[in-house]
Order: sequence, then C-alpha cells, then structure tokens
Amino acid sequence: MSTNDKMSLADIALALRDEQLQAKVVHYKAELQTSPELDKITEQVVDGLRALQKQAQQSHPASSPPVDRAQVEIDLIQTMKIMLSRLFRPDKLAISIERKLGEVTKRFARIFFESELHEKIQGSATEMKAMRYPEQALYHLLARNEATLLKQLDGFEFRSPEVHEAAKEALVDWIKDLRNEFLGRSTPELNALVQLLNESLTKFFIEELPPLTGELAWEVVKEGRLGDFRARSGYTISVEAFPRFRQAFERRFLQRLVPFTEEEMLKRVRATEGKFRAETIRFVADPQIFTDVCELVCDAVYDFLYNDGFLDLPQDWRKRLSAPAS
Repeated sequence: MSTNDKMSLADIALALRDEQLQAKVVHYKAELQTSPELDKITEQVVDGLRALQKQAQQSHPASSPPVDRAQVEIDLIQTMKIMLSRLFRPDKLAISIERKLGEVTKRFARIFFESELHEKIQGSATEMKAMRYPEQALYHLLARNEATLLKQLDGFEFRSPEVHEAAKEALVDWIKDLRNEFLGRSTPELNALVQLLNESLTKFFIEELPPLTGELAWEVVKEGRLGDFRARSGYTISVEAFPRFRQAFERRFLQRLVPFTEEEMLKRVRATEGKFRAETIRFVADPQIFTDVCELVCDAVYDFLYNDGFLDLPQDWRKRLSAPAS
C-alpha cells in the first residue's frame, strides 16, 4: 500500500470509530419535565450570583491577569508528553495496555472468522473465494439455500409436529456443524496471524510510539485547540474539551498505528514464504481491526489521564461504549 492508501485506511478506521460512538449515545430520561417551583428558585439563585459577580468585577477590575494562550499550550504539551511517556515506555508494555491487547486478540479472531464465512474475498465486490475444504463448500451451499430448504420442509406431510421440528433442527444443526468444522480448519492460520499481530502491536507500543509522545502531544493540543479550554478550566482538560481532545488524539494515534502495524504485519507475513493465502494478506488491511485497537487502547489512555488528574471525562463515557445502539 502507498502512503496515501495507509492514510486513507487510518481515516476510514477513525470514521468507523466515530460511527460507533454516535450510534451508542443514549439520552437518559430526556422527556422528563422539571418542577416550575424549582425552576423559579433556581432562577433567583442564578440572578443573585450574577449580581455578586458583577459587583466583584466592579470592585476589582484588574484582579484577573490576561491569559497567555501560548504558554497555556506549552504547559499542556509538556504535561501530556510526560504522562504519555509514563504509559508508553521503551522497556515494556504497561499492564493496562497489555490487558487491552488481550481483548484485541479476541476481537481480531471474531473479525477473521466473519471474513472466512464470506463467499467473496475481503475488499472485493465480485471476486469469489476458491473452496479449500469440502466442509466449506457444503456450508456455503446450504447456508445460501437455508431459507428455501426450510420452506420445502414445511411443504412435506409429517406424522406429528415434533417430527417436523426435529427435521428443521437437524438441518440447522448440520449447517452449524459444517460451519464449525470449516472454521476449525482455519484456526491454525488464525493462531499464526494473531501471533504476528501481537508482535507487531507490541513493537509499535514499545519501539515506535515512545519517541513520538512529544510530537503526538503537540499535535493533539494544537489540533484540538485545547488552550482555549485550558484557560477557563484550570490545569486539566475539561469535560467540554473532551470531544475535541478525543477526535484529535484518535486521529493522530491512528495515523501512526495504521502505517506501522499494517506494514509490520505484511513484512512478517511475507517472511513466512507462502504460509498465508493472498486473501488473508488482504484481510490485514481491514479497517475494523485498527478501529478496535483504537477503541480499546484509547480507552486505557483516557483512564490513565483521568486518574492522574489531567483529563476530565464525561460521566457517561463508559455508558456510551457499553450501551446498545439507540
């Protein structure tokens, strides 16, 4: 893949990530009405606070010195660089990142098996797969015609409803067994591919990323215009600034992760001298793989920055990731 292709792949992965978040936003009891009495009391309190604020400003018009935005950005960049350097170290993986990579492996296996069950090659609308195993061919044959076969079963005369149901269950079980036998034959290739993925990601996190934490921090602060929010919210990135921070951080993270990992995996795959199929090599460029890595690893990063008092997370951040699509 060319550099432009890799950057496009990173953009696609980020777009998938944004779609996941937007699809999982849940508005909690938005239909509830507030009490008119409480609204009136709240309005009175707010008016009183505004009067006190205005009086204080008139008494001390020069009490708040102007904010040096450039210095605010420098402070943010330096602090973020130090914190990221503690998380992404050149000697070993942080425990939180290591755990997330275990979850990446599970998702990678799911995506691989889903790809295996497709009749067409990954990334192609017309290119059909060549059948490698009899179980594979029979599975696709029966799965493609399952609805028709069940309908034909419904047209037979049966001595009892139990026999009818048993026949349908046997057909469905047969298709499942063929699928499992076929996927079982693909498992050795998956295991080898998972090992290459783990090796490539580990190399990225302990060799490629650590020297780039300062550059990454600079890009995120500048692109997210975080200095504007920092000036109003103290020494942490506020909840209001989090969407901009997330967008900038994940974009820049993916722009480094995708080219390195994709190239590293392909290099390792080619070194196996024909151990992997051409369609498997094309599978390595599936953007969903990198979207999942981004989601899991960035979740650990946000937790780390939150616990260190640098990043203020929305209360429903976890809920957005775990809630069903609305």
